[in-house]
Amino acid sequence: MDQGTLGKIGTKVDEAGASSKVTTEKAVTEKATASPASTSDTVNLTSNAKLLERLDKTLASLTSIDDARVAEIKTAIENGDYEIDADAIADAMIRLDRSIGD
Repeated sequence: MDQGTLGKIGTKVDEAGASSKVTTEKAVTEKATASPASTSDTVNLTSNAKLLERLDKTLASLTSIDDARVAEIKTAIENGDYEIDADAIADAMIRLDRSIGD
């Protein structure tokens, strides 16, 4: 092929690319100017969700460890004064188990 033919082919390729680019830009412009569909999202919380939210806020406001109580128990254990009421612990465990079962 001679240089003249190659030049013509190159020009045709450039023109094809330019027209393709214009079409692409036009499509993007049309999409951008089209009005988006209006949507409205709503959230409805169940009573359980509302209860969990209140519980979460309550727990967040509580301190996680009662340092004074820990120190008191630690001292009682070190002194041998700490007494365990096995019946009270067993009763509390049974009550907890029954409340979870409901």
